[in-house]
Amino acid sequence: MSRQHSYLASAIKVIASHKIGEPLVHHLKRFFAADKKYGSKDRKQIASLCYNYYRIGSALKDMPISEKIVTATFLCSISYNNFLEEINPFLNTKITDSSAAKMVFLQIKNTNLFPFESELGDTIDKEKFVFSFLEQPLFFLRIRPGKETMVLEKLVDNKIDFEEITTSCIALHQGFKTEQFFVLNKEVVVQDRNSQRVFNYLQKSDLFLKKDIEVWDCCAASGGKSILLYDVLHGHVHLHASDMRANILSNLRNRFKEAGIKKYDAFTADLIQSDDLKINKKFDLIICDAPCSGSGTWARTPEQLSFFTTKKIDEYAAMQLKIATTALKHLDKKGLFFYITCSVFKKENEAIVHQLKEKFNMQVLQMEYLKGYEMKADSMFVAVLSYKVI
Repeated sequence: MSRQHSYLASAIKVIASHKIGEPLVHHLKRFFAADKKYGSKDRKQIASLCYNYYRIGSALKDMPISEKIVTATFLCSISYNNFLEEINPFLNTKITDSSAAKMVFLQIKNTNLFPFESELGDTIDKEKFVFSFLEQPLFFLRIRPGKETMVLEKLVDNKIDFEEITTSCIALHQGFKTEQFFVLNKEVVVQDRNSQRVFNYLQKSDLFLKKDIEVWDCCAASGGKSILLYDVLHGHVHLHASDMRANILSNLRNRFKEAGIKKYDAFTADLIQSDDLKINKKFDLIICDAPCSGSGTWARTPEQLSFFTTKKIDEYAAMQLKIATTALKHLDKKGLFFYITCSVFKKENEAIVHQLKEKFNMQVLQMEYLKGYEMKADSMFVAVLSYKVI
């Protein structure tokens, strides 16, 4: 069996044994760990074939796995491909055609790739968003304040290709081994380009000048948004971080320690099941980075697209409204409420903001999609609300 046919056979095994809902990256790690014959080049090629398979979603769903992998690789490639040259050389002759032309050739519609177009936010460019699934996003790092020169010099000295997006944001190739070069959370933070932009509104807010701002990150997870806000506000912040999962708060505490954040408290809180959180203070700023479908990140995790159903959008929306409603009861009358998701679905975003606005008599200071499909990044939604001044 030739090497390319061996890659195809291995990719078929990976996909056939992949369980619904399991992150593909974890499944691949276990697959390769069980058989040490695969070198780094082999693992990279097999993983690429598997991701290509999931990138085309429900398109060609009746096609055998082997043929779908080959067709998906054609659709996801933009230059001469050694795999296709051996497996299907005819497709390789059309490899430089546009995505739109390839779709016509294969008789695939946009809705075959992404069957949830009707659920997208009003300002999302449907075609650009759908075609973004055919390409792997870039890998982004955020440079911590004061570390800019050191980080850039280290990249240059080690001859690492990178793009400087801003003074604090750099883009690198997928697979970059961050911990080989930098101290995570102290020098750099792994954070998507658009995730780094969610607090831009603060640059024109009075809170930007205030000292010792009381902040509640009510769905903190491992604390990425809290660390970002700490840096944006130059450390003039007292962080309160909560999550319903005690184990993930342990990760948060470790990250805060690495980041040099000492003035904080972390506690478990279930904002879905309980309205009575026994919080005896009002906050100047609340971060509600709500659990969501993650649809704005599916170009990075395309297997999620294949396993998703429309019913889940309504389930997430109900949960998000409950969380936001509970959290807003603890916002100071002059405070700011940041509602954030990595979803592109209207029901999870604009619809939630509209309900919060009406229920709490609030004003929307900012509401926008940060469109990752225009910059090989994740897509985010951010809205900033405050109580109306009477």
